[in-house]
Amino acid sequence: MTRYKASTIHLAISASVVSVVMAAVFLLWYPGPTFEISGARIPVFVLIGVDLVLGPLLTLIVYKEGKRGLKFDLSFIASVQLVALWYGAGTLHAERPAYLVFAVDRISLVSHKTVDRSLIRYAELRHKPVGDLLNVFARAPVDADEFQTFSNSVLFEGMPDLNRRTEYWEPWDAGSDIIRGAIIPLQSFETDSEIERQEISDAIARHEDTRLGFLPIGGIDDDIGLLMDMDSLAPLGVIRVDPW
Repeated sequence: MTRYKASTIHLAISASVVSVVMAAVFLLWYPGPTFEISGARIPVFVLIGVDLVLGPLLTLIVYKEGKRGLKFDLSFIASVQLVALWYGAGTLHAERPAYLVFAVDRISLVSHKTVDRSLIRYAELRHKPVGDLLNVFARAPVDADEFQTFSNSVLFEGMPDLNRRTEYWEPWDAGSDIIRGAIIPLQSFETDSEIERQEISDAIARHEDTRLGFLPIGGIDDDIGLLMDMDSLAPLGVIRVDPW
């Protein structure tokens, strides 16, 4: 067997394994626009880079039929790939979002592992559908004393902020008026660049006859918003405009 054939076989096997993992990532773990919002690109790049590029490339370099120590070389390459696969898939699975939470004036993604689900008061918010998110409205305490207690717990006791405090979570529809009031309409948004103008134009073209707006997305480095149907309050995807 030539080194080119060995590398091609290695690439085909690696691609099959990575394809299964990527199917789980995009269809089950990070549905809809959540992959772009969550910052999951780095584990994916590591996984693809090592398993699809580095592994077959190393095989191409070291393979020589009859070479002494060839089995060790190939076993080492496979071990590196398995470690990268374990890191990438494990990180992506552990960080997978379960909830799309509106709190105060913005949207954030929240994973299962970062919240205490035992404090959720509504049964319909406890179980995430496979391949989908649960949309949640987080209502800040209305009573002045309770709000002060909540603020002190965040500022001085290291407790999570409102978006991760499950005791304040309610069904999405319960906050429809507040959510709708926080949406920034596309038609009235003042753009700062040609890129933003193109983003808005493309969004309007994709969703004709729909009143469009967006909500700021918190907790990420990129300046992007969550495109929303202002009537149904259904999330429609990501729009790359500066929401701040």
